[in-house]
Amino acid sequence: MTPHPVKLFIPGRKCDYALLMNFAVNLSEYFLMVEDDVDCTPKFVSTIYWALAAWKERPWVTLEFSSLSFSGKVFHNSDLSRLTTFLLLFPKDTPTHLLLSEFRLLLAQHVPIRFSPSVFYPKGNYSASEDTCFPVEKEVVFGEPDNPIANVLTDMSPILNVIPQYAYVLNEEGYITLDALKGNYLVVILERPQKVIRIEVLTGADKEGQYRLQQGQVELGYNPLAHSEGCARYTLLGPLVQGHLDQRVFYEEGTVEQLSCIRLLVLASQDSWLLIRQIRVWTQPEEEESWRHTGDSAGIGLGNAAYMAGRK
Repeated sequence: MTPHPVKLFIPGRKCDYALLMNFAVNLSEYFLMVEDDVDCTPKFVSTIYWALAAWKERPWVTLEFSSLSFSGKVFHNSDLSRLTTFLLLFPKDTPTHLLLSEFRLLLAQHVPIRFSPSVFYPKGNYSASEDTCFPVEKEVVFGEPDNPIANVLTDMSPILNVIPQYAYVLNEEGYITLDALKGNYLVVILERPQKVIRIEVLTGADKEGQYRLQQGQVELGYNPLAHSEGCARYTLLGPLVQGHLDQRVFYEEGTVEQLSCIRLLVLASQDSWLLIRQIRVWTQPEEEESWRHTGDSAGIGLGNAAYMAGRK
């Protein structure tokens, strides 16, 4: 019995994306998605390059450098074949930008990894012509950080009379130490759990990188221990990129867990001074949380579908 050929009917735009990704599979190590009517910040290539270098040895599926539906998403070229197949699995009316966002679930990246601020932003005539019933996420206006009350501990020896709290207080002070060792840490222990939405960590004395942390990462802590000793469990937020981290904080769908600790971990010893200039934290006002949770449910069905597709 001769099998019948299978015909796939795909909207032109989905087909364009699939063909482009299939063509790019063997051209480089990474694939950056950029759409029309989008501007970029100066030196955006360098920004992405250094971020990819910092994340090279860590697991990730999608790195996001923008809040736009398509532009600013970076994938491994080795994942493009799977991504192309994933796009074709769903009905033709499934929004493409949602598929791109949910693809990470197939490979166990449960929350977005999004850098702040965006390096891509819309021009004046930008519009989401496809899938208008699923609006484009707008860039969040954060305002000034609101570091909630916290205690700060470290196992690094200070220079002069500085105290760890200087790294967290929003002023011109900082915490400086000499010869930081691999495994050293500085941890911010929040007085009560918070819905943190963005974290920025600044190290070094100037833009040239003097006294910055050469290799380090920021971790999110949950389940606070007694006697203000930190947290029982930590997950990676991200590595520092040239002594700096500025990332959005996302939570797994359905979770009610809030953040209790923020830990800066030294990954390699360095023979120089280390200045932790400032740790900046933005929290979500409590009155906004219930409103935001009602909007989260739109992606749950697609997320479950992506999970089931990955199991087959």
